[in-house]
Amino acid sequence: MKERALYLVDGTYNIFRAYHATPRLTNSKGLPTNAIYTFAQILRKLIVDEKPAFLGVAFDTEAPTFRHVEFEEYKAHRPPPPEDLILQFPFARRVCEVLRVPVLEKDGWEADDVIATLAEKAKLQGLDVVIVTSDKDMFQLVDEHVRILNPAKGNVLMDAAKVEEIFGVPPSRVRDVLALWGDSSDNIPGVPGIGEKGAKEIVRQFATLEEALQRADEISRKAYREGLKNNFELALKCRDLVTIHRDAPVELDLGALAYEAPDAPAAYALFSELEFTTLQQEFASREAAGDADYSTVLDESVLDEVLRKARADGILSVDLETTGVDPMRAAIVGIALSSSERVAHYVPVSHHYLGAPRQISTDSALARLKPLLEDPLVPKVGQNIKYEMIMFRRHGIVINPASFDSMVASYLIDPGRRQHNLDVLALDFLNHRTILYKEVAGTGKNEVTLDMVDVGRVTQYAGEDADIALRLRHVLEPKLRELELDELYQDLELPLITVLADMEMSGVKVDPDVLKSMSAEFAVELERLEGEIYESAGCRFNINSPRQLGEILFEKLDLESRRRTAKTKARSTSVDVLEELAQHHPLPRKILDYRSLSKLKSTYIDALPLLINPATGRVHTSYNQTVAATGRLSSSDPNLQNIPARTRQGRRIRAAFVPEAGHLFLAADYSQVELRVMAHMADVPELAEAFRKGEDIHQRTAAEIFEVLPDLVTSEMRNQAKTINFGVLYGMGAMSLAQQLGITRKAAQEFIDRYFARFPRIKEYIDETIQQAERDGFVITLFNRRRYFPDIKSPDRMARQQALRAAVNTTIQGTAADLIKKAMLDLDRALRQGSFRSKMILQVHDELVLECPEDEIGQVSPVVVRCMEQVANLRAPLTVDLKVGGSWEAVT
Repeated sequence: MKERALYLVDGTYNIFRAYHATPRLTNSKGLPTNAIYTFAQILRKLIVDEKPAFLGVAFDTEAPTFRHVEFEEYKAHRPPPPEDLILQFPFARRVCEVLRVPVLEKDGWEADDVIATLAEKAKLQGLDVVIVTSDKDMFQLVDEHVRILNPAKGNVLMDAAKVEEIFGVPPSRVRDVLALWGDSSDNIPGVPGIGEKGAKEIVRQFATLEEALQRADEISRKAYREGLKNNFELALKCRDLVTIHRDAPVELDLGALAYEAPDAPAAYALFSELEFTTLQQEFASREAAGDADYSTVLDESVLDEVLRKARADGILSVDLETTGVDPMRAAIVGIALSSSERVAHYVPVSHHYLGAPRQISTDSALARLKPLLEDPLVPKVGQNIKYEMIMFRRHGIVINPASFDSMVASYLIDPGRRQHNLDVLALDFLNHRTILYKEVAGTGKNEVTLDMVDVGRVTQYAGEDADIALRLRHVLEPKLRELELDELYQDLELPLITVLADMEMSGVKVDPDVLKSMSAEFAVELERLEGEIYESAGCRFNINSPRQLGEILFEKLDLESRRRTAKTKARSTSVDVLEELAQHHPLPRKILDYRSLSKLKSTYIDALPLLINPATGRVHTSYNQTVAATGRLSSSDPNLQNIPARTRQGRRIRAAFVPEAGHLFLAADYSQVELRVMAHMADVPELAEAFRKGEDIHQRTAAEIFEVLPDLVTSEMRNQAKTINFGVLYGMGAMSLAQQLGITRKAAQEFIDRYFARFPRIKEYIDETIQQAERDGFVITLFNRRRYFPDIKSPDRMARQQALRAAVNTTIQGTAADLIKKAMLDLDRALRQGSFRSKMILQVHDELVLECPEDEIGQVSPVVVRCMEQVANLRAPLTVDLKVGGSWEAVT
């Protein structure tokens, strides 16, 4: 290609294709963004990779074209674009505007014709042309000066030879193929009886459409022969319609198409509005060197002065740089400190690269820091400060108090926002692009730990992190107050950080011998299942390949399923599909069993021994406060909340979790806490009374619905009542209830109607919650936790319904999450006040597990019950079930 090439982007085709190829995305305000996201990425990648001298984007207009005049049916049956795509059209032009890419269009002419005309004129001026599209119609324009850059194929550049390789005929014959083949999307019929394969065969045989029409009798296949003989005029008309015109009334103005740099401030504003993080970061401002003062501290006397100033400022933001992400294993590389905005200091303690400066020792730096970090009169600030807490605790320092965590504050303000990491918060709240970790440490095979990075470079990176966390405090604290979240933040989430840090440091003992034995057993079981699967399928295949499994299920065994994957459009082999197919053939059930067993083996049985900390002999999970939008805690590395409690295999894995010698596990589990919360929040007197009397709530519900005495409730009645009791919490409809109970949809709807007729307050509560969500865009829990639902206003009906169901569930599940968090705080306080050695080590949804010395069980048990049951005064009183045992399985 010549250096001075003209790049012409088919905007209309690319945005339509982006919409259908990209999974559904929305920003936090509910605006659909999937098409515009991919379109913006295509443009930006083109600009960065190709550095075009001349660039324009062509769009269709709404005016009819000459094709509509010549062929009334042209695109007549095409439905209007989906509403959530229409909403994105204006943003395509805004993207072009901020990236300073000229928009090209002409009423009466399609974008294809505008591009073809400008390409012809560019060739006359000695330019090469690159058309950016994956539309096969545009293949006809390719010649020695015009090529196609196909973004759908990784920006492969297609010349005439490549077009022939991919499409089967040279560019000059593409329109003949399209005339015979037709285009259903544009309502171009093509010749009856001739599809894609036939069209290409005919054109390859006869070279031109005219030749094929004249010599149709020579064609051996009857459908092709008769199609051509009976549709002479139609074939020529179709070719006219697929022919891209090169004579549109548009002028080539190279001066207007000469590419300029993007409008960075406007681009930042637009991509912030759309919430495209990568593009937002690219165009965010970076302060000039003089705007921030980040210095390296290599001398103890200078560090002492920094700490004196922090004490005088009355605040300290602290950020540790370490050798890894696991705070129970990482080593400290350096300490960043900030007590006033745009000023920070980095204290390197263990940079080990050749030529590294002499540094303050870790012990000396920490000894100087300890009094300030433990001074309750000096608030401490951080981003994910739990990490720093654990690191410092390992060195004998207790942060007191942790007064602000920007990650947790961001989560409370909007738990559904895309991310809560410091880079994104700096972008969103400070319009500041931070130095990214990968820019300092590298990526892939070039990544190094920070102790091997230049001290000066890390000073700018770490100093910025400490500074940004401090600056975010001044922005986010007022937002917490404005949204009336400051009490929840100060009284629940902030103190919980310390409790979670203690639990993570405590960890839980895992017996590797138990897991080793299980691994061998599971391997034998998997081998047995493999044999049964191959026998059931009638052949060997890769069980873990969805494609091969799909071929077995849907082609070889001829099982029926309409579900397709979103990405590849292949028939789905998801769990739901296999569960459905298992009713008709034994193979899907065996596949499900195999997948379940294989996942448990790889995720837990084989992985847990590798996660045992060599220093403590225990596994240390991480509890995440800022992941689940409902307020629930989650667990990771490893995820201990996902070990099944009700399956035989899951319980056996839990058997490997054991207390230390002389200790026992004490498990405390809230009984039906979400139903009790619903009875309270919806003010359902019948359910509240049943809970107060200690009745079987599902039996009582069945008695109410079926209008019989409790003693006459059958097990089937109770099971139906139990299903709907829990189903109501998750917005279960008649179809789902019918599937779960194995009854007709009509019967399920009648059952739901009877339920709501007997408990009208539940229906009223659901309706009131939905109304609040639709009116305000958010709902709140009993303790004022908020969750926003941008999809409430989505044009996508399914997304809207899902948001409404989640809104109701959030008020219940979120309140239950708040209750156990409050209970954890109360219990932690009670254990400390009683000087007990017992400690919380696990939290799984509504359950707490403590590791207790055997001689404390009797004293600690009533303390646990009191703290959990008295955490809130509900209409339906909270009750706790206790179990004591020598393994996690024994107390499950």
